[in-house]
Amino acid sequence: MKTPAFLARRLLLLAMCTPAVVLAQVPTWPTRPVKLVVPYPPGGLTDVLARLVSQKVGEQLGQPIIVENRPGASTIVGAEQVAHALPDGYTLLMAAATTLTTNPLLFQKLPYKPADFTPVALVGTVPFALVVPSSVPAKDLHEFVAHAKAHPDEMTFSTVGQGATSHLVGEMFKAATQTQLRDIPYKGSAPALAAVLSGEVNATFDGLTNYLPHARSGKLKILAVFSDQRVPAADTIPTMVESGYPDAVAYSWFGVVAPANTPATVVNRLNQAINASLQSPELRDRLRADASSGPILSPEAYGVFMRKQAQLWEKVITPLKLDVKP
Repeated sequence: MKTPAFLARRLLLLAMCTPAVVLAQVPTWPTRPVKLVVPYPPGGLTDVLARLVSQKVGEQLGQPIIVENRPGASTIVGAEQVAHALPDGYTLLMAAATTLTTNPLLFQKLPYKPADFTPVALVGTVPFALVVPSSVPAKDLHEFVAHAKAHPDEMTFSTVGQGATSHLVGEMFKAATQTQLRDIPYKGSAPALAAVLSGEVNATFDGLTNYLPHARSGKLKILAVFSDQRVPAADTIPTMVESGYPDAVAYSWFGVVAPANTPATVVNRLNQAINASLQSPELRDRLRADASSGPILSPEAYGVFMRKQAQLWEKVITPLKLDVKP
Protein backbone atom coordinates (compact mmCIF):
# COMPACT_ATOMS: atom_id res chain seq x y z
CA MET A 1 0.00 0.00 0.00
CA LYS A 2 1.44 3.43 -1.03
CA THR A 3 1.85 5.84 1.86
CA PRO A 4 0.74 9.51 1.73
CA ALA A 5 4.41 10.53 1.78
CA PHE A 6 5.12 8.38 -1.29
CA LEU A 7 2.18 9.88 -3.18
CA ALA A 8 3.26 13.38 -2.23
CA ARG A 9 6.76 12.76 -3.62
CA ARG A 10 5.26 11.43 -6.91
CA LEU A 11 3.07 14.51 -7.29
CA LEU A 12 6.02 16.80 -6.60
CA LEU A 13 8.13 15.05 -9.24
CA LEU A 14 5.25 15.31 -11.75
CA ALA A 15 4.82 19.01 -11.07
CA MET A 16 8.55 19.59 -11.57
CA CYS A 17 8.66 17.68 -14.86
CA THR A 18 5.48 19.05 -16.50
CA PRO A 19 6.79 22.54 -17.44
CA ALA A 20 9.85 21.01 -19.12
CA VAL A 21 7.64 18.70 -21.18
CA VAL A 22 5.37 21.59 -22.25
CA LEU A 23 8.31 23.80 -23.17
CA ALA A 24 9.83 21.00 -25.23
CA GLN A 25 6.59 20.57 -27.14
CA VAL A 26 6.03 24.32 -27.78
CA PRO A 27 9.43 25.97 -28.48
CA THR A 28 9.64 29.74 -28.43
CA TRP A 29 9.45 31.31 -31.90
CA PRO A 30 11.67 32.55 -33.45
CA THR A 31 14.84 30.75 -32.46
CA ARG A 32 16.68 31.49 -35.73
CA PRO A 33 16.57 34.02 -38.60
CA VAL A 34 13.34 34.38 -40.62
CA LYS A 35 13.39 34.64 -44.42
CA LEU A 36 11.17 37.15 -46.22
CA VAL A 37 10.91 36.42 -49.96
CA VAL A 38 10.34 39.48 -52.17
CA PRO A 39 9.15 38.43 -55.65
CA TYR A 40 10.65 41.55 -57.27
CA PRO A 41 14.21 42.69 -58.10
CA PRO A 42 16.11 44.81 -55.59
CA GLY A 43 15.58 48.55 -55.57
CA GLY A 44 11.84 48.90 -56.19
CA LEU A 45 9.34 50.25 -53.68
CA THR A 46 8.24 46.79 -52.53
CA ASP A 47 11.85 45.72 -51.95
CA VAL A 48 12.82 48.93 -50.15
CA LEU A 49 9.83 48.80 -47.80
CA ALA A 50 10.38 45.08 -47.19
CA ARG A 51 13.88 45.85 -45.98
CA LEU A 52 12.78 48.74 -43.77
CA VAL A 53 10.00 46.66 -42.21
CA SER A 54 12.30 43.65 -41.81
CA GLN A 55 14.82 45.66 -39.84
CA LYS A 56 12.19 47.00 -37.44
CA VAL A 57 10.45 43.64 -37.01
CA GLY A 58 13.74 41.82 -36.50
CA GLU A 59 14.59 44.18 -33.65
CA GLN A 60 11.28 43.38 -31.95
CA LEU A 61 11.52 39.61 -32.43
CA GLY A 62 15.17 39.31 -31.44
CA GLN A 63 16.05 37.51 -34.67
CA PRO A 64 17.04 39.01 -38.05
CA ILE A 65 14.59 39.00 -40.95
CA ILE A 66 16.58 38.15 -44.08
CA VAL A 67 15.19 39.56 -47.35
CA GLU A 68 15.64 37.27 -50.34
CA ASN A 69 14.75 38.60 -53.80
CA ARG A 70 13.15 35.96 -56.04
CA PRO A 71 11.82 37.87 -59.07
CA GLY A 72 10.33 36.34 -62.18
CA ALA A 73 7.18 35.33 -64.03
CA SER A 74 4.85 37.97 -62.63
CA THR A 75 5.86 37.18 -58.99
CA ILE A 76 5.09 33.47 -59.54
CA VAL A 77 8.66 32.29 -58.84
CA GLY A 78 8.80 33.75 -55.35
CA ALA A 79 5.21 32.87 -54.50
CA GLU A 80 5.70 29.22 -55.45
CA GLN A 81 8.73 28.95 -53.19
CA VAL A 82 6.82 30.19 -50.15
CA ALA A 83 3.62 28.27 -50.94
CA HIS A 84 5.57 25.02 -50.68
CA ALA A 85 7.66 25.99 -47.63
CA LEU A 86 7.15 24.52 -44.17
CA PRO A 87 4.44 26.41 -42.23
CA ASP A 88 6.75 27.07 -39.30
CA GLY A 89 7.00 30.86 -39.48
CA TYR A 90 10.54 30.90 -40.89
CA THR A 91 9.63 31.55 -44.55
CA LEU A 92 7.37 34.49 -45.46
CA LEU A 93 6.35 36.26 -48.66
CA MET A 94 5.99 39.97 -49.37
CA ALA A 95 2.97 39.43 -51.60
CA ALA A 96 1.49 41.97 -53.98
CA ALA A 97 -1.83 42.52 -55.68
CA THR A 98 -0.42 40.72 -58.71
CA THR A 99 0.48 37.64 -56.67
CA LEU A 100 -2.82 36.88 -54.97
CA THR A 101 -5.57 38.86 -56.68
CA THR A 102 -4.85 39.12 -60.42
CA ASN A 103 -2.60 36.12 -61.18
CA PRO A 104 -5.24 33.56 -60.09
CA LEU A 105 -7.71 35.25 -62.44
CA LEU A 106 -5.34 35.52 -65.40
CA PHE A 107 -3.45 32.22 -65.52
CA GLN A 108 -5.20 28.90 -66.04
CA LYS A 109 -2.33 27.03 -64.40
CA LEU A 110 -0.47 28.37 -61.39
CA PRO A 111 1.89 26.43 -59.10
CA TYR A 112 0.04 27.93 -56.14
CA LYS A 113 -3.42 29.16 -55.16
CA PRO A 114 -4.51 31.86 -52.67
CA ALA A 115 -5.56 29.16 -50.19
CA ASP A 116 -1.89 28.12 -49.96
CA PHE A 117 -1.21 31.26 -47.90
CA THR A 118 -2.18 32.65 -44.51
CA PRO A 119 -2.64 36.45 -44.29
CA VAL A 120 -0.24 38.07 -41.81
CA ALA A 121 -0.21 41.87 -42.24
CA LEU A 122 -0.89 44.54 -44.84
CA VAL A 123 2.15 46.77 -45.30
CA GLY A 124 0.92 49.42 -47.73
CA THR A 125 -1.33 50.45 -50.59
CA VAL A 126 -0.58 52.68 -53.59
CA PRO A 127 -3.40 54.19 -55.64
CA PHE A 128 -3.12 54.02 -59.40
CA ALA A 129 -2.99 57.24 -61.38
CA LEU A 130 -3.69 58.54 -64.86
CA VAL A 131 -0.41 60.08 -66.03
CA VAL A 132 0.13 62.00 -69.27
CA PRO A 133 3.10 63.73 -70.94
CA SER A 134 3.38 67.44 -70.26
CA SER A 135 2.85 68.00 -74.00
CA VAL A 136 -0.72 66.63 -73.87
CA PRO A 137 -3.01 69.68 -74.20
CA ALA A 138 -5.63 68.41 -71.71
CA LYS A 139 -5.44 70.46 -68.51
CA ASP A 140 -7.59 68.07 -66.48
CA LEU A 141 -9.36 64.71 -66.54
CA HIS A 142 -12.54 66.03 -68.17
CA GLU A 143 -10.60 67.54 -71.07
CA PHE A 144 -8.66 64.30 -71.52
CA VAL A 145 -11.87 62.23 -71.61
CA ALA A 146 -13.47 64.66 -74.07
CA HIS A 147 -10.44 64.48 -76.35
CA ALA A 148 -10.41 60.67 -76.18
CA LYS A 149 -14.10 60.49 -77.10
CA ALA A 150 -13.54 62.86 -80.00
CA HIS A 151 -10.65 60.71 -81.28
CA PRO A 152 -11.62 57.07 -80.65
CA ASP A 153 -8.76 54.54 -80.96
CA GLU A 154 -6.23 57.30 -81.57
CA MET A 155 -5.18 57.84 -77.94
CA THR A 156 -2.64 55.35 -76.60
CA PHE A 157 -1.36 54.25 -73.18
CA SER A 158 1.75 52.30 -72.24
CA THR A 159 1.63 49.01 -70.33
CA VAL A 160 4.11 46.33 -69.34
CA GLY A 161 2.05 43.68 -71.11
CA GLN A 162 -1.36 42.05 -71.33
CA GLY A 163 -2.77 41.34 -67.89
CA ALA A 164 -0.33 43.63 -66.06
CA THR A 165 -1.98 46.05 -63.65
CA SER A 166 -0.97 48.95 -65.91
CA HIS A 167 -3.09 47.29 -68.60
CA LEU A 168 -5.99 46.33 -66.31
CA VAL A 169 -6.34 49.82 -64.82
CA GLY A 170 -6.40 51.22 -68.35
CA GLU A 171 -9.25 48.84 -69.16
CA MET A 172 -11.04 49.94 -65.98
CA PHE A 173 -10.64 53.56 -67.12
CA LYS A 174 -11.99 52.80 -70.57
CA ALA A 175 -15.06 51.06 -69.14
CA ALA A 176 -15.74 53.84 -66.61
CA THR A 177 -15.34 56.72 -69.08
CA GLN A 178 -16.73 54.95 -72.16
CA THR A 179 -13.61 55.81 -74.16
CA GLN A 180 -11.52 53.84 -76.65
CA LEU A 181 -7.78 53.95 -75.97
CA ARG A 182 -5.20 51.57 -77.45
CA ASP A 183 -2.75 49.84 -75.14
CA ILE A 184 0.88 49.69 -76.26
CA PRO A 185 2.88 46.96 -74.43
CA TYR A 186 6.52 47.50 -73.45
CA LYS A 187 9.05 45.09 -72.00
CA GLY A 188 9.27 46.44 -68.49
CA SER A 189 8.41 49.47 -66.37
CA ALA A 190 11.42 51.53 -67.47
CA PRO A 191 10.57 51.60 -71.21
CA ALA A 192 6.87 52.12 -70.39
CA LEU A 193 7.84 55.16 -68.32
CA ALA A 194 10.21 56.39 -71.03
CA ALA A 195 7.40 56.17 -73.57
CA VAL A 196 5.16 58.50 -71.61
CA LEU A 197 8.03 60.86 -70.75
CA SER A 198 8.94 61.21 -74.42
CA GLY A 199 5.34 61.58 -75.57
CA GLU A 200 5.52 58.37 -77.58
CA VAL A 201 2.20 57.44 -75.94
CA ASN A 202 -0.58 59.72 -74.69
CA ALA A 203 -0.89 58.25 -71.20
CA THR A 204 -0.08 55.51 -68.75
CA PHE A 205 -1.85 54.01 -65.73
CA ASP A 206 0.47 53.04 -62.92
CA GLY A 207 1.14 53.38 -59.21
CA LEU A 208 1.18 57.02 -58.10
CA THR A 209 4.49 56.66 -56.20
CA ASN A 210 6.60 56.09 -59.32
CA TYR A 211 5.38 59.23 -61.04
CA LEU A 212 5.26 61.87 -58.31
CA PRO A 213 8.88 63.00 -58.83
CA HIS A 214 8.32 63.45 -62.58
CA ALA A 215 5.09 65.37 -61.97
CA ARG A 216 6.77 67.65 -59.43
CA SER A 217 9.55 68.40 -61.92
CA GLY A 218 6.99 69.28 -64.60
CA LYS A 219 7.93 66.45 -66.95
CA LEU A 220 4.56 64.72 -66.55
CA LYS A 221 1.02 65.59 -65.49
CA ILE A 222 -1.09 63.46 -63.17
CA LEU A 223 -4.72 64.07 -64.08
CA ALA A 224 -6.44 61.78 -61.56
CA VAL A 225 -5.86 59.12 -58.92
CA PHE A 226 -7.89 55.94 -58.51
CA SER A 227 -8.25 56.26 -54.71
CA ASP A 228 -11.32 56.60 -52.51
CA GLN A 229 -10.19 60.05 -51.39
CA ARG A 230 -7.38 62.47 -52.15
CA VAL A 231 -3.87 61.39 -51.24
CA PRO A 232 -2.11 63.61 -48.66
CA ALA A 233 1.20 63.44 -50.57
CA ALA A 234 -0.56 64.79 -53.69
CA ASP A 235 -3.69 66.49 -52.38
CA THR A 236 -4.10 68.78 -55.40
CA ILE A 237 -4.82 65.82 -57.68
CA PRO A 238 -8.53 64.91 -57.92
CA THR A 239 -9.79 61.36 -57.61
CA MET A 240 -11.70 59.54 -60.30
CA VAL A 241 -14.51 59.16 -57.76
CA GLU A 242 -14.97 62.89 -57.17
CA SER A 243 -14.76 63.43 -60.92
CA GLY A 244 -17.89 61.36 -61.46
CA TYR A 245 -16.55 57.81 -61.84
CA PRO A 246 -17.44 56.02 -58.58
CA ASP A 247 -16.36 52.57 -59.77
CA ALA A 248 -12.87 53.68 -60.82
CA VAL A 249 -11.05 52.76 -57.61
CA ALA A 250 -7.87 50.69 -57.82
CA TYR A 251 -4.87 50.20 -55.59
CA SER A 252 -1.64 48.32 -55.82
CA TRP A 253 -0.97 46.73 -52.44
CA PHE A 254 1.72 44.71 -50.76
CA GLY A 255 1.73 42.75 -47.54
CA VAL A 256 3.17 39.77 -45.73
CA VAL A 257 1.70 36.28 -46.00
CA ALA A 258 2.88 32.92 -44.66
CA PRO A 259 2.36 29.34 -45.85
CA ALA A 260 -1.09 27.97 -44.99
CA ASN A 261 -1.38 26.31 -41.57
CA THR A 262 1.29 28.50 -39.98
CA PRO A 263 0.44 28.51 -36.25
CA ALA A 264 -1.91 31.31 -35.20
CA THR A 265 0.44 32.30 -32.37
CA VAL A 266 3.21 32.95 -34.90
CA VAL A 267 0.90 34.81 -37.29
CA ASN A 268 -0.45 37.04 -34.51
CA ARG A 269 3.00 37.84 -33.17
CA LEU A 270 4.21 38.75 -36.65
CA ASN A 271 1.12 40.89 -37.23
CA GLN A 272 1.70 42.82 -34.01
CA ALA A 273 5.39 43.34 -34.79
CA ILE A 274 4.76 44.49 -38.37
CA ASN A 275 1.94 46.83 -37.37
CA ALA A 276 4.11 48.34 -34.64
CA SER A 277 6.91 48.92 -37.17
CA LEU A 278 4.50 50.62 -39.58
CA GLN A 279 3.54 53.09 -36.86
CA SER A 280 7.14 54.03 -36.08
CA PRO A 281 7.86 57.66 -37.12
CA GLU A 282 10.49 56.61 -39.68
CA LEU A 283 8.28 54.17 -41.57
CA ARG A 284 5.08 56.14 -41.14
CA ASP A 285 6.65 59.24 -42.67
CA ARG A 286 8.26 57.25 -45.48
CA LEU A 287 4.97 55.58 -46.42
CA ARG A 288 3.10 58.88 -46.43
CA ALA A 289 5.78 60.59 -48.52
CA ASP A 290 5.62 57.74 -51.05
CA ALA A 291 1.79 57.82 -51.10
CA SER A 292 1.89 54.19 -50.03
CA SER A 293 0.44 54.14 -46.52
CA GLY A 294 -2.46 51.78 -45.85
CA PRO A 295 -4.73 50.82 -42.97
CA ILE A 296 -3.42 48.86 -39.99
CA LEU A 297 -5.20 45.50 -40.21
CA SER A 298 -5.45 42.28 -38.23
CA PRO A 299 -4.71 39.03 -40.08
CA GLU A 300 -8.46 38.41 -40.41
CA ALA A 301 -9.17 41.91 -41.76
CA TYR A 302 -6.24 41.58 -44.16
CA GLY A 303 -7.78 38.37 -45.49
CA VAL A 304 -11.11 40.14 -46.05
CA PHE A 305 -9.26 42.97 -47.82
CA MET A 306 -7.59 40.51 -50.24
CA ARG A 307 -10.87 38.76 -51.03
CA LYS A 308 -12.55 42.09 -51.82
CA GLN A 309 -9.62 43.05 -54.05
CA ALA A 310 -9.99 39.75 -55.93
CA GLN A 311 -13.69 40.45 -56.47
CA LEU A 312 -12.92 43.93 -57.82
CA TRP A 313 -10.36 42.66 -60.34
CA GLU A 314 -12.58 39.78 -61.38
CA LYS A 315 -15.12 42.32 -62.66
CA VAL A 316 -12.39 43.95 -64.76
CA ILE A 317 -10.64 40.82 -66.02
CA THR A 318 -13.52 38.47 -66.85
CA PRO A 319 -15.01 40.51 -69.75
CA LEU A 320 -11.55 40.87 -71.36
CA LYS A 321 -11.12 37.11 -71.95
CA LEU A 322 -7.35 37.46 -71.90
CA ASP A 323 -5.02 34.63 -72.89
CA VAL A 324 -1.83 35.37 -70.99
CA LYS A 325 1.13 33.20 -70.06
CA PRO A 326 3.67 33.66 -67.24
